[in-house]
Amino acid sequence: MSESDGEKLASNLAQLVQQLEKIEFRTDRDLYQYARILRAIGLELHMRVAMDADMVSAILAQYKGKWFTFGVQSKVRSKLVGAHLKTGASAAKVLGLSGIKMYASFVKHFIQPELDAEKKAREGKGKKPGFSIGDKPNAGSAGRPGEAGGRVA
Repeated sequence: MSESDGEKLASNLAQLVQQLEKIEFRTDRDLYQYARILRAIGLELHMRVAMDADMVSAILAQYKGKWFTFGVQSKVRSKLVGAHLKTGASAAKVLGLSGIKMYASFVKHFIQPELDAEKKAREGKGKKPGFSIGDKPNAGSAGRPGEAGGRVA
């Protein structure tokens, strides 16, 4: 990777963080933008740290170590060191996914109930109150004997 590529990636990550800092939560679109940017940051960090983990492991595996272990000890230790970065990469991925889960939860708990209430209100407008035959009786109405609401003594 050339130096300009590294600068491009760093500037992309820096731009994403700056965009995240600028968001003010005023509308649902702001929450969506926040989730989208947080996901991009998480994926970028995950990819970068995972690649760095592989690079660190490969570099440390080349260390000669003790002459009688033929470098095997260094390879094992390098994997242990790289595993910590791999764990960090997984945490960055979870960070990105948490933004998406936050927005999905927002939709479930705030937007969907509003849409359901609006749909229910529209369905109720089409019904005409009054006399009907064949419908189930209301719980408080007289109805026929043996049906809910009606009792014959």
